[in-house]
Amino acid sequence: MHSIPNDDPDTLPQPVAEAFPVRWAVAPPALLVVLAAIVFLGGHNQALFLHANQLLARAASPAVWSAITLSGSVLGVMALLAPSLKTRPRLLASAFLGAPLAILFSEGGKQGFDLMRPAGVLATESFHLIGQKLYVHSFPSGHATTAGLVAAVIVLAWPEPASRLRAAIGGLLAAALIILSRIAVGAHWPLDVLVGAAGGWACGAFGVWLSSRLRFWERPGGVRVMATIVLATSLSLLFIKLGYPDARLYQIGLGAWGIGGAAAALMRDRETSS
Repeated sequence: MHSIPNDDPDTLPQPVAEAFPVRWAVAPPALLVVLAAIVFLGGHNQALFLHANQLLARAASPAVWSAITLSGSVLGVMALLAPSLKTRPRLLASAFLGAPLAILFSEGGKQGFDLMRPAGVLATESFHLIGQKLYVHSFPSGHATTAGLVAAVIVLAWPEPASRLRAAIGGLLAAALIILSRIAVGAHWPLDVLVGAAGGWACGAFGVWLSSRLRFWERPGGVRVMATIVLATSLSLLFIKLGYPDARLYQIGLGAWGIGGAAAALMRDRETSS
C-alpha cells in the first residue's frame, strides 16, 4: 500500500530550531573572570603588567605590536572581517548585533570605574610604551572587548563543520595576540584585558544567539547594508589617525583590505539581484 502524500503545511515536518552552544558561550568568559579574580585578589595586577610588558617588548618590534593592536580596534576588526560578507555574512551580522551591548559594557565600565592606565600610575621609564600615551579610562579594555566578541562569533557561528576547528583556533589565537598587544603597547593592565575579553565574549555570544532569530543576513538587502557600513569604515582607515604611527602603512593596507571585501559583497549582491 502506498501512502498518500501529505501537502498540508500544518502537518509537514518543521525545521528544527538551531541549537545554541550554551557551554561554549559560558565557559570561556567564566574562565577569564576566574583568572581576573586571582589577579585582583592576589594583588598581582601591577607586577604582572611590568613582567608581561617587558617580555612582550622583546618578543616583537613596536611596528608589529602596533599593527596587531590596530587590528583589534573596531575599525580594524570590521575591515578584517569584510571578506566574510560574501560567503559567511552571519559572522559580521552577529558582531553587529552584539556590538551595542559591547559598547555599553566597555564605555560604561570606563566611565563608571574611571581607573588610571599604566602611564598614569607608573614612571614612563619603567615600562615600554608604544604609540599614543593614554592616562585614563583603563577598565575594561575596549580592544580586548572587541577581540573577545569577534572570537566568540567565529567559534560559535562558523558555518562549515569541516573547517570549524581550524577557524576557532585561528580566531582564538588572533584574539589572544590582540589582547596581549594592549599590554605590550603599555595601554592596559592585565585586569583590563581579562575582564574586557570576558565581557566581549558574552556580548558576542548574545549576538550569535540573536542572529539565529533576526536573520536579516540571509537577505541581499541585509548584506548590502552591512557591506555599505564596512565600506565607509574601511575608507576612514585611509585618513584618520589611530595613534600608532609605526603601523601607518599597515593601517592603509587594512583599509584597502576592508574596501575590497565590502566591494566584493556588494558586487555579488548586484549579480544575484540581476
